[in-house]
Amino acid sequence: MAELKPQRMAFVSSIGKGYKIVGFFYPSSAPVIKGVVQICHGMAEYLARYEEMIQKFNEAGYHVCGMDMPGHGQTYYLNKDAGYPKGYFGGVKNAWKVILTDEMGLHEYAVKRFGREGLKYILYGHSMGSFVARSIFSTPRYSRRFDGFVFSSTMGPNPAVGMGKFLASTACVFGGAKKKNKLLSLISFGSYTKRIKDPRTSYDWLSTVPEEVQKYIDDPMCGFYFTGEGFKTLFGLIEFMQSEEAYALIPDRPCFFTYGDDDPVGGYAEGVGRVISRMKDAGANLKSKSYGPYRHEIQNEPVKEEYFKDLIEFFDSVPLA
Repeated sequence: MAELKPQRMAFVSSIGKGYKIVGFFYPSSAPVIKGVVQICHGMAEYLARYEEMIQKFNEAGYHVCGMDMPGHGQTYYLNKDAGYPKGYFGGVKNAWKVILTDEMGLHEYAVKRFGREGLKYILYGHSMGSFVARSIFSTPRYSRRFDGFVFSSTMGPNPAVGMGKFLASTACVFGGAKKKNKLLSLISFGSYTKRIKDPRTSYDWLSTVPEEVQKYIDDPMCGFYFTGEGFKTLFGLIEFMQSEEAYALIPDRPCFFTYGDDDPVGGYAEGVGRVISRMKDAGANLKSKSYGPYRHEIQNEPVKEEYFKDLIEFFDSVPLA
């Protein structure tokens, strides 16, 4: 893969207190430009991990943009000297809403950078990023700004989210807002390898490809523990995206659910299937595809070329709203 050289920018976050978000633009040099894909990365990772996929999108005629969320990637490095640790979202009230606001701020910068006329705008979210994308999808003043959505490796209904939010909030009250919360990590992810025969690592649930798992483990900006406040923010996102309110606000924009049958985040396809059924009942204009016996990061599985092709075909099918 040729080295990509994104255009980097920093903009003021709605967190306030001088906090800045680092965003990236990957312009396409294809002869025909069809649109702009905005990527929301997952938990404990960062945007540059998607550069193989980004290159495919660029080659197909799509500009790409994205940001490193608070407490992640280059955004973490830019703000760490001000006392913001990894896996921390700024300590503001309803920080999950701040993520949405900042993603929409990046969208506005993308419109200024690439223009709007004749270009479709598509929001792609993976894992925790899919929670962000689904929350934007269910927020009318935001969803109308996009023409299509992709929800990759999302979560099924989680009845324990209220308890998780309570435990995270309690940790924050007792001084754990900025501290790594290993207990909530164990509760949330400790069972994710239980269906894998002889797992080599605790991260084998990410991919069936050992080399991809090892790259994740070796990366200091991946796999870190969220803080108490980070978990509170995560559970706030989940609470909203699976609420009655969120399902009542489904727009008519086309969306595409992608998942692997062996992904514990999606409840081994069963949980994601329940979300798809619920969305259909709410009138969503959706398509979905299972990629078979693969795990959480489809973009890092042996079926990735098929996956990239399917995504581009979906982008091409999305009409301008």
